[in-house]
Amino acid sequence: MTLVPVAGALNSQLVPVSQPYAQNDKNFQPRTGFAWDLFHTGKTVLRAGYGFQVDQPITGFVTGLTSNPPFALPINVAAASTIAALGPNFVPGSTVKNLSPAVTNPNFKNANVQSWNLNIQQEMGRTFGMMVGYFGSKGTHLEIDRNLNQFTTLGNPATRPFPSLSLTSPILPSVSAANQNTLANSITLRDSSGNSTYNALWVKANKRLSQGLQFNASYTWSHSIDDASRDNNGIVLPDSTNLASGKGSSDFDARHRFVVSAIYDLPFKGNRFKTGWSVAPIVSVQSGNPFTVVIVSNAVTGAGNTVTPNANGPMQIAGNPLTNWFVSPATAYTLPGNNFGNVGRNSVVGPGFSNVDLALFKNTKITERVSVQIRTDAFDLFNHPNYGQPARVFGNANFGTISGTRSPTGDSGSSRQLQLALKLIF
Repeated sequence: MTLVPVAGALNSQLVPVSQPYAQNDKNFQPRTGFAWDLFHTGKTVLRAGYGFQVDQPITGFVTGLTSNPPFALPINVAAASTIAALGPNFVPGSTVKNLSPAVTNPNFKNANVQSWNLNIQQEMGRTFGMMVGYFGSKGTHLEIDRNLNQFTTLGNPATRPFPSLSLTSPILPSVSAANQNTLANSITLRDSSGNSTYNALWVKANKRLSQGLQFNASYTWSHSIDDASRDNNGIVLPDSTNLASGKGSSDFDARHRFVVSAIYDLPFKGNRFKTGWSVAPIVSVQSGNPFTVVIVSNAVTGAGNTVTPNANGPMQIAGNPLTNWFVSPATAYTLPGNNFGNVGRNSVVGPGFSNVDLALFKNTKITERVSVQIRTDAFDLFNHPNYGQPARVFGNANFGTISGTRSPTGDSGSSRQLQLALKLIF
């Protein structure tokens, strides 16, 4: 069942529908592009492309609806009890407190992404080439979670648009006007009103194998902006009634990224022990990802960790992960009171990332078709720590401190790891 607000009334009504949201049968996904040999030499090529893609629906949009009344009711028990004693709580018409129905917008639309690029590729010699290009995308109707029951007025008591179910609800009617079935402060609405943009300059150099060396290097200068990066964190909008309040850099935005990988066949000649050795490094460096400074209080919107504080001036980053990420963290911000703060979403950038992996291996032929490879792989060769994001809740004792690395142990860049392998290649 899906929740449909009753216009002009301080209540809500659960109505049965045949489908949680209207299905989309207009998934037209065109592609177009061209490649132009500018000087008819086969060495300078201008390329461009455009594509319109529609995301497929996933069950996560609607699985929460199975717990809506009358199929499932939350019953809070303060002490040990029996089914017989709790029975009246399951009867339609009985009083139920703090219902948290799942909500999917009946007009939910499938997300779509438009992608485009314009790049020029230049061959330099027989084995070396470069590409410089602009790449962009625009996401529309992206999934976003909003608080349908955000406070409309503050004070004591604060008021919400839907404090209780309608007395005439066909699914779960209240007992009486004086003893209505109440709704929880926050009701998560799964909506499709999110938007995103991505623009990037991408420079790439590629060398095919010659004289024992091949490599690929790329640099990206980019900016990704959205209303709320979809990461299963629930309600993250500062103001659920104002979608623009969440517009900012994406959670995964990394303004600069450089990666180079190579394989070099060492020029050792002679016996079977000397020949066949190769080394393969991978170097990755990127700037940090942004994060949002928030306050823990839910007094403004009814949802905690969404409202931002007020900044007392330009934010100064100390950049020391061992002490505090901010300069004067206790005085950098102030609480906004019963208002929204002036700090924007994802306005602070966390620690960057750098990592070096290295492989050393030797190929030895056994027969014409069979060879043996023995190799050693070192991940995070220099054991360089890549720190995670600072604690972001202003007012907490650990605000601004970093308590862990960027990735869990075993993931890229988390800590040095060595691996030995023996391969039979045929």
